[in-house]
Amino acid sequence: MSAPTSIPRGSKSERGSRNGVDRLSSLSDDLLHLVMSFLPMPEVVRTSLLSPRWRNLWCSTPFIRIDSQDFVDKRKLENFGDCLLLLRDCTTSLDEARISAQWVNDTKCSVWIRHAIMHKVRLLHISGSLSLDRTVIFPSPHLKTIRLHSVMFKHWLFRPLNYDCPVLEHLELEWCGFCDREEISSRSLKVLHISDCQPTSGLLICARNLTHLSILDTEIGGIVTRDLSCLVTALISLIPKYFHHKYAVLDHHVHLLDGLSHATTLELHAPLHERTFEGAMQTCPMFSNLTSLVLGDWCMTADLYPLHRILRCSDKLKELTLKLEMDECTTCKLLLPIRRAPPSGPGSYPCIERIKIYCPEDHPRVDELVQALAPTACNAKISIEWQS
Repeated sequence: MSAPTSIPRGSKSERGSRNGVDRLSSLSDDLLHLVMSFLPMPEVVRTSLLSPRWRNLWCSTPFIRIDSQDFVDKRKLENFGDCLLLLRDCTTSLDEARISAQWVNDTKCSVWIRHAIMHKVRLLHISGSLSLDRTVIFPSPHLKTIRLHSVMFKHWLFRPLNYDCPVLEHLELEWCGFCDREEISSRSLKVLHISDCQPTSGLLICARNLTHLSILDTEIGGIVTRDLSCLVTALISLIPKYFHHKYAVLDHHVHLLDGLSHATTLELHAPLHERTFEGAMQTCPMFSNLTSLVLGDWCMTADLYPLHRILRCSDKLKELTLKLEMDECTTCKLLLPIRRAPPSGPGSYPCIERIKIYCPEDHPRVDELVQALAPTACNAKISIEWQS
């Protein structure tokens, strides 16, 4: 990775220097670093061969990227990563560090992550089949965004994120797993995205300043939310589950809805046979700030109980959207009924101004749905958009 001491003979930089037209090299370091940011990191390092102007320029880039796709074997990847961090100008702060380490062991990757945090990284993106614990994170007053993909959390990784990263605002977890019961309670966190994760040991979300929450295609049975008083938008999308453990997750869904009660915009999606949301409706909290609500198939039970129940708890609701995908669910008919109070007549929802229904063409229950909503939401304009 060391640079030559002279300009390579015949290079474009040499010819440009002879003609006095090497305009690229005359740009500021910031602009040249911007140009470098579009290149793979090995190519960034190779720019040191262009001319004396470029010799050490790569050392002060405000980013580092170690990507296993740029190498053919593990040894070259690890050597490159070690040399990149060793030779880099340690006085330059890092705006971004991306480490994709499919072939690298956990210890090596942890060293790289700690190095990035030590150099004041602001955005940290880690991906790979890794197992990380709390020793990989140490106090940082600079770390604002963390994205973790295909990472197994063990030994309470979130503890230092909660207490030692006072400016952390954005956290994304995708295809991650949990070895221990974890808690996300950072007071600075504002955006939390969880997708395709498996919190089998349990996850408590109680970040009191969180404004945006999305939980997508995740085994959500182990997730509980609490004290989300600043929440503005929430999107929850459940994946299908085996029916034999549906009752085991009911209590968790009750707590999940409790934590979402402050949202102004809420989306709740689930397949039609998902009964846990329906069970949670029996103790549904008041959604005192809710003005926009999007619901999926799960609310279309035979008596529309979940739909009317959540509408009754949303006295400021102005816009209701129903996104229906399934014509019917024969599996639902085989399930034991959920024990609940007998459904009473629908309430009145005078605040609702718009009702939008998206559904497959000739959906068999759309007319029934409109007939149920039209008298109770008498001020609402109802529109139907057929999906082919």
